[in-house]
Amino acid sequence: MKNFRKITALALCMSVILSACNGGGGRTEPSPDATTAAAVTTTEDPNKEIDIEVDYDEMANIEEVDTSNESGTGELYESGKTAGNIKVLSFFDFLNIAPEKDIAELFAERFGGTVETEVVSSLEVSNRLGVLMAAGQSPDLMRSGEEYFPSFFINNRFTNLDGWLDADSPMWSDMKSVIDNYEYNGGHYYYPYAVTATAYGVTYNSLELEEIGAPDPMELYFAGNWTWNEFEDIMRQWMASNPEKFPLALPETFGVQFAATTGTPAIQFTGTEIINNMKDPNVMRAMEFAEKLKREGYVWEGWHGPDGLESWLGTLFFVMPADWALPCGQEIFFKNQLEGEIKTVPMPRDPNSDTYYMYGATSGYLVPAGAANVQGAVSYILASRIWSTDPDVVAADREEKMYNGGYFYIKCPECKFKFEAERDEIDAVCPECNTPRKAKFKMIYSEEQQQVFDDLVDPSKFTFVFDCHRGFGTDIKQAIFDVFDGPMNSDQSYSQLLTEYYNVIESGLDEFRTQMAENAS
Repeated sequence: MKNFRKITALALCMSVILSACNGGGGRTEPSPDATTAAAVTTTEDPNKEIDIEVDYDEMANIEEVDTSNESGTGELYESGKTAGNIKVLSFFDFLNIAPEKDIAELFAERFGGTVETEVVSSLEVSNRLGVLMAAGQSPDLMRSGEEYFPSFFINNRFTNLDGWLDADSPMWSDMKSVIDNYEYNGGHYYYPYAVTATAYGVTYNSLELEEIGAPDPMELYFAGNWTWNEFEDIMRQWMASNPEKFPLALPETFGVQFAATTGTPAIQFTGTEIINNMKDPNVMRAMEFAEKLKREGYVWEGWHGPDGLESWLGTLFFVMPADWALPCGQEIFFKNQLEGEIKTVPMPRDPNSDTYYMYGATSGYLVPAGAANVQGAVSYILASRIWSTDPDVVAADREEKMYNGGYFYIKCPECKFKFEAERDEIDAVCPECNTPRKAKFKMIYSEEQQQVFDDLVDPSKFTFVFDCHRGFGTDIKQAIFDVFDGPMNSDQSYSQLLTEYYNVIESGLDEFRTQMAENAS
């Protein structure tokens, strides 16, 4: 059977962030028993887009891989060999979501590879991987996740890729220091294709600040003056004009993200050591500042995400993943015809440091231990790296994000005439019935906003802090969440919660330390 899938015309040119407000994280989680079949169809809606078939088998029909695509490989990689079919374990529809769908097409065209995906819920990925490994049926590839590092590495669930890829090659040179952050026991199991702007930023409506004469955080950022102190001063000024509202909406682990701006991770993994920095003076100082924000009445307790109108009417700053909160805010304002300009800036800089530190986030893939087609999986990783660095791909992505012309539904709202593309003149009408085209939401980056997102992944602008607090299992992760979230949602201080939980966390980490020692012996 041919390996077809159907995707919308919109999905061909827009990234997942355009649908990011649907459910919160940008990806609608499939049901646990869902499986990607030969054909995947988009959800039906009143403005159903034109379906476009992509024949991966036909695209992958190449005799051998051109050596120009094999830069950055190691001695275990067999030159010229086509990738064949790889099996992917995923918690989302792998072939129907950006950027995977784009990488999969490049994988087919340049490496002769196709993808077969098993989809389970995000909560079932770990258990399902264990079942498949025990049965000798390991998948070939998985999307990376913070929950996997370092516990899955220590438990020998992934393949050491050092013989397959060469971190010292030009292909990976600008990622070498990032790759080294994920080293374990002398080996590199994770070659991320990019640093991403998914770490937390501060998203806001600049019009609200303009109306009260407060400085714009984006202007402060470009001037080098966006610090904790300015962050607090703006909230104080805004709250004086909006006493019935709370200026700050926070997610889980705000404290961990905020502590990272001091340059200190809460839990650090060096490849040979697990270091608990929760008592570090920098972390303590960051949490004391966060507690002050809570005492001053700035924190809106509970969950108030940027995907809801009431949230935008009730707060100023959303400290959320940057590439999620911005399109959510723009879409809310577009649909409700509100005035304003939604912007995102990085987390504010620690005023005690001249260095701009940022919680590090990456995108990439892991090869489970026991994978039958490591060559194919590594080829997919190569495809992802090519995709993220190809000048034409990068330029097209930037152009799409910054396009601010007419953008419309593909069908006429009156006679259902199908247009060729979403883009058109601002005052475009249907050629069949003369009905004005129906405008469609599209996220738009200004030049300044695009520069911010460029900076967020630029190691010359930020020193990235890689924190592995999520990577030691559910119990330890929850205990760390309780310590860092508690001061924002209760009357307990960070010091009080640290006293209560520290030994529990250390005991859990000691189990991994013991296992690491056994693995090294």
